[in-house]
Amino acid sequence: MSRTLLILQDSPDFGGHEAMFLRFLPNLVENGGYTRIVLRHPTANATLAERLRPFHSDRFDATPWRFAKRRAEPYLAGFRHRYAQGVRALFAELRPAATLLLQGRVENCAVPLLAAPRDSFLVSYVPMAHRMAELGRRAVPGDWVRQRLYRRPDRFIVPGPAVVAQVRAAGGRAPIVVADNVVAPPPAPARAQSRAALGIAETARVALFLGRLDVRQKGLDTLATAIRRDVARLAGWTFLFVGSGEGEASLARLRNDLAGQVDIRCSRWTDSPHAMLAAADLLLMPSRWEGVPLVMLEAMTYGIPILASQIDVFEDYLPAANRADFATVELAGAMTQVLSPAVADAYRARAGARLAQTDLQRSSARFADALRPGRVVA
Repeated sequence: MSRTLLILQDSPDFGGHEAMFLRFLPNLVENGGYTRIVLRHPTANATLAERLRPFHSDRFDATPWRFAKRRAEPYLAGFRHRYAQGVRALFAELRPAATLLLQGRVENCAVPLLAAPRDSFLVSYVPMAHRMAELGRRAVPGDWVRQRLYRRPDRFIVPGPAVVAQVRAAGGRAPIVVADNVVAPPPAPARAQSRAALGIAETARVALFLGRLDVRQKGLDTLATAIRRDVARLAGWTFLFVGSGEGEASLARLRNDLAGQVDIRCSRWTDSPHAMLAAADLLLMPSRWEGVPLVMLEAMTYGIPILASQIDVFEDYLPAANRADFATVELAGAMTQVLSPAVADAYRARAGARLAQTDLQRSSARFADALRPGRVVA
């Protein structure tokens, strides 16, 4: 009997969540037990289309279509009739055994969540599930509207234990399967060569921020304030910001305001950030909320110390000495402490032990098993 897996993604952006899905995809194609896999994503997501191209076959159909998430989607999803009609037509045509929704947040694929037939087996792969108050937004009506979305899936797949608690707090009642995020970065480039390529002195102490320049989520505002507050004690430090986004303008102001006092450098995002990691003494992660960031796992793999904020996912992965409140921290002292031999050794031991608990084969198998309606994944 024909078994079809339907996969829907409706964000025009390509991020770590999509990258992790692509790492699970080979096992899903080969060992998932489906005679056909059909994936639909927005035409605007050219990066995802390019990354999916090697998988195309008679059994794997990844085709762009015109539907994509819009602003205020949780509130407007019930009124997006053409998108809903497209989803219903796809279900009627394919009659999938299971449907996987790639949701960067529950706002993504809100229309398919509401439009899918009630008897369809719907699995949400979601990297984070924070409530509105945790995002600095109003809980009412935000959490109330999103609660009905969290209650629709028949199963959730999440990247770590912290997200299990988030889904439950947000209203998700279905079984939750943890398929850990797993990275396999290339061997670390040589530190001296990486620094030479970036024009950074070997004697400089380098604090790296790497990723999307989202001011509020990534805590760039609190980090900038901490640098300004402690500028007199930051001699010898180079702050390297690598990424793209709406925070670029504020970082340019920071660099100009502190010119001559502290070395601040900004670089656009690169798909090969590993030389940046190799050049760094530590990674700064002042985020207000996260899923399980791949850049964190890559830094842990390379043994690059991390100074991160006090949020759930960092509590799961990092020792207490590697976490701080960036709104009040004495930044120079905290960074120096993170690099001290005892703290750095404890961090690397914890990182090694935590990474040893994860494995791509295991996570891929759990991901595929979670898509089987009758399978119970412990």
